[in-house]
Amino acid sequence: MLGYIVAAFIIGYLLCGFVLFRGGLTYIYKFPLIGSLLAERVLYLIFGFFFVMLVVSNLIIGYSTLFKNTETQWFLSLPVRHRDVYRWKFIEALIVSSWALIFISAPMLAAYGVVNGVPWYFYIQVALGYVPFVVIPAVLGSWMILCLVRVLSSRWVKKALIVCGLALIVAIVMGVKPVTAAETSGVSEAMLFPKLMHGTRLATNIYLPSSWLAEAVRKWSTEGFWAQGTFYFLLLTSYALFGLLLAFDVAGRFYYGSWSAAFSKRAEYQQRDTEEKRRRTKRRSLLDWVQSKLRPLSPKMTALVFKDVRIFWRDPAQWTQFMIFFGLLCIYVANLRNVSVEFRQPYWETLISYLNLAASALTLSTLTTRFVYPMFSLEGRRVWILGLSPVGLRRVVVQKFWMSFIASSLITVVLIIASAVTLNLPWTRIVFFAVAIGVMSASLSALAVGLGALFPDFKEENPSKIVSSFGGTLCLVISFIYNTAIVVLLAVPDVMRVSKRHTSFPDWLTPAIAMLFSAAMITIPMKLALRRVKNLEM
Repeated sequence: MLGYIVAAFIIGYLLCGFVLFRGGLTYIYKFPLIGSLLAERVLYLIFGFFFVMLVVSNLIIGYSTLFKNTETQWFLSLPVRHRDVYRWKFIEALIVSSWALIFISAPMLAAYGVVNGVPWYFYIQVALGYVPFVVIPAVLGSWMILCLVRVLSSRWVKKALIVCGLALIVAIVMGVKPVTAAETSGVSEAMLFPKLMHGTRLATNIYLPSSWLAEAVRKWSTEGFWAQGTFYFLLLTSYALFGLLLAFDVAGRFYYGSWSAAFSKRAEYQQRDTEEKRRRTKRRSLLDWVQSKLRPLSPKMTALVFKDVRIFWRDPAQWTQFMIFFGLLCIYVANLRNVSVEFRQPYWETLISYLNLAASALTLSTLTTRFVYPMFSLEGRRVWILGLSPVGLRRVVVQKFWMSFIASSLITVVLIIASAVTLNLPWTRIVFFAVAIGVMSASLSALAVGLGALFPDFKEENPSKIVSSFGGTLCLVISFIYNTAIVVLLAVPDVMRVSKRHTSFPDWLTPAIAMLFSAAMITIPMKLALRRVKNLEM
């Protein structure tokens, strides 16, 4: 049954994505004179975004695969060449980090081909072009890992990265200037297009592999330019093969040295911590001080909470992804200042406010799926210790739910309030959206914790692979379905009112259905999870 649900979601996404992309491209091409130029620039921007995300994804997943994997440590203890271990783990990280992005872009390229009326072999050419395109960022990510891993083992790096990340976010927020009404009325439409082209010129840089793929796709979709498209494809292939040669032969030789240096520094720091604790038993860390101040919680629950916090803090792959995630949220809120000026009519204000709720809910589902779902599986094979302890696995599941609910609520409620204030919404609407996202936080946290306990993977230590499993995919699918249903149910009364359309049902009915749906999302996964861990304890 669950397999059918996942298959239905995949087919539904491909069909809906194809329809939406085809409608968007058709609308862009209808612009007189500049339609084809806009579509071309959108293609460059999308592939440029894909390239950056692939580099970041390979960097994070590659670090977990090459340096944080127990299987890798076992391989390195065998009479196998270290370069062969590096090659195998490189390919594994490449597949894990690239398949989702290829799947997401499939309906876009299908719609692009239909709109341009391409022949059937165009899709085969694009599929072949994706192979060297995903290899290049994987090579770049692996090189960056080998260079940074020795630096990441230093204690000051975490603090320095956090300070630099916060400074970068502040600079972006301060640098993004909102468009005022005077500027909007003073600039003609003829001047907006050159500004748009100038602001996106970086994506068309001839030295970027993403621009080579975009150029190949554009040439292949145009009749008579097959040879030019093949040239850019061969250019991508040559750089990908050269990168693989350097990665497999040159970088592979430095892998064991980086791995050994990282683990040596880690053991050295652990030894220093042990000696320092013996000398200064009265000195406590910041986490210990905070833990002592949490009097409302029982000592057992406090210990479990701070155990999860320490596990999160000691994994660079986890907190690095969270920093990137948080930075994107700040950029999103900063750019909403431009939207608040453009649409002043009640219809658009209502529609944009609910689209903002949908974006916040999508952020929430991504947050819970990526960071909350793997929490129970990350207990590993030592989960039996918790099962035999006075706490018990049932309390562990409940603790993870409350911890996830509080943390996700703090992030998303602040996000929805900041974005609503940026959109100049009244305080009644701000409170309404804050309560709505709080209820959704509880529902999605229960879903992620419940499915994480129902489909545990205690053998896997990489959170990215745990999320990519069947249970993680199911969690993401149900989260999207829940978000869509709740946003639609909450938006129907307001959209009907501003559209001046009358309905046969009262306004309170759809919000009441949304609340019942949320209550079911909280209780059902948690009950199933508690029943499941009870059997594990036995």
